Amino acid sequence: MTSYVRNPLTFVWALLTIVTLVSWLTARGGGSAHVVNVTVTLVVLLIAAVKTHLVICHFMEVRFAPRWLKVTTGGWLIGLVALLLGFYFAGI
Repeated sequence: MTSYVRNPLTFVWALLTIVTLVSWLTARGGGSAHVVNVTVTLVVLLIAAVKTHLVICHFMEVRFAPRWLKVTTGGWLIGLVALLLGFYFAGI
C-alpha cells in the first residue's frame, strides 16, 4: 500500500484532481452562464494547459522521451492554447 502512496504518479494524480476541482469552482463562481467573464475563461484555460502538460509528461512519459518529442509536445500545447485564446478573443 505504501508503494502506491510514494509513487510520483499518485502525487500527480492527486494534483490533477485538486486542480480539476479548483477549475470547476472557478468556473462555477464566475457568474451566470450567459455572461462572458474573461478572467474566468483565462484561468480555466491556463489550468487546462497545466493539466495537459502534467498528463503528457507523467502519464504519457514524455519526460523520458527524446528532446525533439518534448519540444514538439510543448509547442503543440502552446500553439493550442494560443489558438483557443485567439478564437475566444476574436469572438468577444
